[in-house]
Amino acid sequence: MCEDPDAEEKPHGVRIFAGRWSDAYLGRFPVRPGYVYVIWKGRHVAEPTELSAHERAGFWSEVTLVASAMEERYQPIKMNWLSLGNGVPHLHVHLVPRYVDDPAAGGPIEADAFEQAELDPVPADELRREAAALRQKLAS
Repeated sequence: MCEDPDAEEKPHGVRIFAGRWSDAYLGRFPVRPGYVYVIWKGRHVAEPTELSAHERAGFWSEVTLVASAMEERYQPIKMNWLSLGNGVPHLHVHLVPRYVDDPAAGGPIEADAFEQAELDPVPADELRREAAALRQKLAS
């Protein structure tokens, strides 16, 4: 996550937001439709507790901004905010929309939902179309 911080596309997604504190990417391998991950773009830290109060306020404000755009676009019944970092020790938050027909409705996201080798990527044209729609929501 620390490599190539200015990339519009990464192997796992397309950038939808470039903020002061974070960048957000629409996931190429969707944990759920509309899945986004938000990456802290300051110095390397693994935990939000490593941020100053000012940095925390800025980071979480941007995460909230992205989540709001997602909620408006996808209208999930619940949004899961996951700060894991077990596999990638750099501060980032997974925003996972949950829907009425969710296979694990009412429960946690299943661990294998993050196994990208098991998931089909979103077709490139659909990924770019959804990324553009989210960028539009974030701009308004």
